[in-house]
Amino acid sequence: MLLRHLSFKTLLVASLFAVTLLPSLALVQTWWHLQQLSDSVNDSQQLSVAWSDWSHTFAEQGERFERSSRQWLALDEPTFADSSLQALQALDKLSDKLQQTDDAGMQAVAKSLHDWVGKSRVTLMTGDAAPAMRQSQLEGQYERLTALGQSLDGRVKQAAAERRQRWEANLRNKRQQADRMAIISLMTAIAGGFLLAHLLVRPLTVLRQKINRLARGERGQDWNMSAPYDLLQLANALSELDSRLKQLEEDKTSFFRHVSHELKTPLAAIQEASSLLHDQIPGPMNLAQQEIASITLANTRLLRQRVDTLLKQDAGKWLERPLTMERFALAGMLAEMEASLRPLLRQKRLSFEAVGDELPISADRERLRTILDNLVSNAIRFSPQDGIIKIEVTRRDGRCGVRVCDQGPGVPDGVREKIFDPFFTGPPPAGEVPGSGIGLTMVKTFAQLMGGDVACPAVAMGAQFYVWWPDGEPKGS
Repeated sequence: MLLRHLSFKTLLVASLFAVTLLPSLALVQTWWHLQQLSDSVNDSQQLSVAWSDWSHTFAEQGERFERSSRQWLALDEPTFADSSLQALQALDKLSDKLQQTDDAGMQAVAKSLHDWVGKSRVTLMTGDAAPAMRQSQLEGQYERLTALGQSLDGRVKQAAAERRQRWEANLRNKRQQADRMAIISLMTAIAGGFLLAHLLVRPLTVLRQKINRLARGERGQDWNMSAPYDLLQLANALSELDSRLKQLEEDKTSFFRHVSHELKTPLAAIQEASSLLHDQIPGPMNLAQQEIASITLANTRLLRQRVDTLLKQDAGKWLERPLTMERFALAGMLAEMEASLRPLLRQKRLSFEAVGDELPISADRERLRTILDNLVSNAIRFSPQDGIIKIEVTRRDGRCGVRVCDQGPGVPDGVREKIFDPFFTGPPPAGEVPGSGIGLTMVKTFAQLMGGDVACPAVAMGAQFYVWWPDGEPKGS
């Protein structure tokens, strides 16, 4: 598709050009129409001035002819005859000007005026005619001259009215054309806007939806899409990221499964041996030995429980198995946890405090139990003798949260950003070996699966881990 070979910038420029082209053409056409109307008004004004001058000349020279010719008839002075002939000459020139117009009525008046001038000139130049005959002929010419003046005035008014009507009709026509062009430009701009939204906004929406699904853990998506070249490059980069994440999760799943199977057999043997010692099968033990056997058996069971969890919840299943969100209070779960960890708590004389555990929260019970097991076990491991482990349950601002605090040495600043990385182990307590580096990774993974996250803020004393998730079933679960 052609869209794949165009960049986002090119499409924006082309769309802007297409949207503004017709309005620009409409403006140019409107300007041209206004220029034509302006020229027409100027021509009409000039023609009106000319017609007014012609009417004035006709009236002036006609009056001059009549006055001079009457004086010539009365006094028979050649001077008055010459003045009459000059008036006729001026009227003849006026007839030539009227003949050059493109108005048929004016041309007819010009022809009649020309004929009148010829007859009047003949009458004036016939000096041997009787005075009574010359006077009779001139009286007829006077009447004819008055009729020609009325015809010229009427034709001027009629021509002006016709020209005004044509100008008004032309103005209405130009206005209608401008209205049509404005409507077409508006509709084209709207259509161009929708086309631009389809070509540009829709690929962005599709890409955002795919990114959201990728963030929720959906792997192996089809990243092929019809979009500009820039967005296709981004989609290709996200496709590579999707493939790498999928491969990493498969590698993590394989590792968890392999390690879990490798640990399960020796753990089963250790648990069986610890159980035999606890039940005093080899022989009776004193109270101190019984307590040590109880602690060993409890820790072995806890470790085996975690290994079983790894066997059941490999990385692929963590992301694929739907969440089972249910509303419950943590009091019962925390009581069971305290009972299972009592030997370890007694060994260090630790106090276990829960605040807000009666609040009903919405969570995946199995995943939340794994989160708390890991956080509380770490708190016990790093807590000093006679310390306090505090669990605070909160529910506000649309979030559920659990805060686990201890009074141990805390998390160093250089380690805080790495403790959630897979297989990273920080400094262990004195006299102990480092952990496996997967406990806090499981905490973060399960929290994110429920739509939340985990944080380890810096505090004045001890360590604090805060796990939160939305108060309800996450979208896409």
